[in-house]
Amino acid sequence: MIPVFHFSFESHWRSVPLAYWVHIPVAGQPDSFLPAAPPCIPHRGYAVLHVEFEQFDLLFSAPAQLDHFITVLSTKPLPTSGQLSALRNAPIGPNGHWLSRLPAALKTPRKRGRLVQLISEIRSLVVDKEKPDRFDWENHDIA
Repeated sequence: MIPVFHFSFESHWRSVPLAYWVHIPVAGQPDSFLPAAPPCIPHRGYAVLHVEFEQFDLLFSAPAQLDHFITVLSTKPLPTSGQLSALRNAPIGPNGHWLSRLPAALKTPRKRGRLVQLISEIRSLVVDKEKPDRFDWENHDIA
């Protein structure tokens, strides 16, 4: 499968589904997150990776989100969105978790395996080798 992906720019990095669940605010430190939030690109905004898988467009604004996506979809059996929501200790119910919003067609074991393989391959192409917490968007297609 040939990886199909491109970058776009958004006004905020938290507009993608995994951002809230991956980047946890550091108590007492405004605008600090673990893992770190992606950097704002001057005059552009935040780089957002679009991964095309079948008819779906999956969005990521940081390499840590790719890692989390791979980890969750590699888990057998697939964790429930309730279990994952409890890890975040947030007032948002499990139906608001990114996994509950992921189309059911992508959750079958066979599709998950193919999707994890694709995301892993794309990760190796788009993550900045010198700054692994950032995307190397400059060397790829921008929509």
